[in-house]
Amino acid sequence: MSTPRQGRAADREVPVLIVGGGGSGLTASLALSDLGVESLLVERHPSTSIQPKAHILNARTMEIFAHHGVADDVYREGAPPENCGAMVWLSSLGGDAPYDRRVLYRTSAYGGGDLAERYALASAQPHANLGQRWLEPLLRRHAEERAPGGLLFHHELLALDEDDSGVTATVADRVGERTLRVRASYVIAADGGKTVGRLRGIPMEGTPTFLDWINLHVRADFSAFIPYDDAVVNRVSSLSDDGTLEHCGVVPMGPDHWGRHSREWTLMFSRPPGERGAAELDDETIVKMVRRTLKLPDEHVMHVESISRWPVEGTVAQRFRSGRVFLVGDAAHRHPPSGALGLNTGIQDAHNLAWKLALVLDGKADESLLDSYEPERRPVARQVVERAVYSLFNQIAFTAATGVVHGARPEWNRAQMTALFADTPDGETRRAVLREYFDTNRITTAHLGLEMGYSYADAGRVTGDGTPLPPADPLGLEYPQTARPGSRLPHAWLRHRGGRVSTHQLHTAAGSFLLLAGVHGAPWLRAAETLSARLGVRIDAHAVGAAGQPVAADEQWARLRGHDEHGMVLVRPDGFVTARRLTRCPDPLAVLREALGTALGLPRETGAGIPGEHRA
Repeated sequence: MSTPRQGRAADREVPVLIVGGGGSGLTASLALSDLGVESLLVERHPSTSIQPKAHILNARTMEIFAHHGVADDVYREGAPPENCGAMVWLSSLGGDAPYDRRVLYRTSAYGGGDLAERYALASAQPHANLGQRWLEPLLRRHAEERAPGGLLFHHELLALDEDDSGVTATVADRVGERTLRVRASYVIAADGGKTVGRLRGIPMEGTPTFLDWINLHVRADFSAFIPYDDAVVNRVSSLSDDGTLEHCGVVPMGPDHWGRHSREWTLMFSRPPGERGAAELDDETIVKMVRRTLKLPDEHVMHVESISRWPVEGTVAQRFRSGRVFLVGDAAHRHPPSGALGLNTGIQDAHNLAWKLALVLDGKADESLLDSYEPERRPVARQVVERAVYSLFNQIAFTAATGVVHGARPEWNRAQMTALFADTPDGETRRAVLREYFDTNRITTAHLGLEMGYSYADAGRVTGDGTPLPPADPLGLEYPQTARPGSRLPHAWLRHRGGRVSTHQLHTAAGSFLLLAGVHGAPWLRAAETLSARLGVRIDAHAVGAAGQPVAADEQWARLRGHDEHGMVLVRPDGFVTARRLTRCPDPLAVLREALGTALGLPRETGAGIPGEHRA
């Protein structure tokens, strides 16, 4: 830790300073506001992103957005479900060779199409599709409504000085050309790794830059070239004049029409090592390269709104916490966009951290609870980074099945692509083999287990129940829901107050714990009421199936909860199970009190000293 700089008093004092106004930082701001914590967000850019950037929001992220009252707006402004069901590979958009304008492969993707039923069993919230260019203003609007004056864009962090009681930040107002001194108890670094990680000396570990990525945001009418209206991503792999396969993503971005009829698009391609890097290519050259890869007719109009270049790496911060500073999102982990995991993981980082900060700042949890952030989120980030890097290269492994060989004569490669689509037994065999290769790409488009199947059981802040961890699917496709402590609360439908609700929708208040007991769970409900009053921590408690209580809509909850009618599950404010009792308990108050002590960051043996407890 450094000593605080001497000088004038702070211009602003807040419990939490958030550095960065992207998806993770904005989520942290609105989550903290809902938790009753004042924060100040500073962002060096004058506005939210002008680039479409990430766009697929998975079910777990949408559960978080639903909990904080923004999911309906995201669904309303994003793509309709009928335009979000598939990923499609095309040989080109234009061109007149025998292998041009062909569908190489089509598969259901990201919870849509044939995946919808399986995903619906796991969550009440379907995926959404809304680019960051439109998502971030939506989140900003909600954040500013909840924290008027709490977001300062065009303000750049210059320095951080920490002492025993807090952090002093020096922030430059890039409009007024003055500096502000901000005093905070904690800092959330959501700046994409631009400043805070460097100031704190936190290195990134893993695979450094191995590709240059280029995104073009364009306005164009591609409806005549795109065969499907439900493709959330089109991937073009075209054979160039020199006989090499060139790849480009063609992603519909809406914003008022979707699918084939989108008005705006993201075009994505990469430059491998050893070739001219993205920084060396001027905009005109990039546009020519993309038009050539897509084989667009010369006369087809395409207005380029912006071009962005960024290095692709696969790295994880060595530490997610440095004193009073916490890293979230790209500040903590960076990887290629394959699998649509980056923005989602960052939003989930912020959600994991926010409730812990709120309880610690309110004196209802021990400061040691914040030690759980890194051991819970860093393993998730590491797994996501590893998968994203692997998936990126797996997506182009299908080229082996085309017969196209890098470096071969153009005549050979053109013959291979022609044979692939020939109406012959050989062509049929080639296409069947190609489908086998493409099928491995489901690790990128159907990884429900990767999205939701992680566990916090080993991080030390949940109470184990002695049951084994269900075997994980190494491909990350299957997600065996479980109420084992450390796992996300299983989704099941219940009937309550005249309507159908998910188990997650019983978590009605930000920052509250949720207790779900069996039909004979009255003792648990009494214990929860007693502890809630003593600790000042809200516990929403229900005995599922009892008179006046929620009732299971089907057999799903009884199958997933893992306890009998005398048992219970206790769920943390972030929707993860922190304790489970499988059957009858002689002293529910003591068991629940110990479980809450663990969840609030105290060693079990000192559970009697829970902050905020008032003895009779």
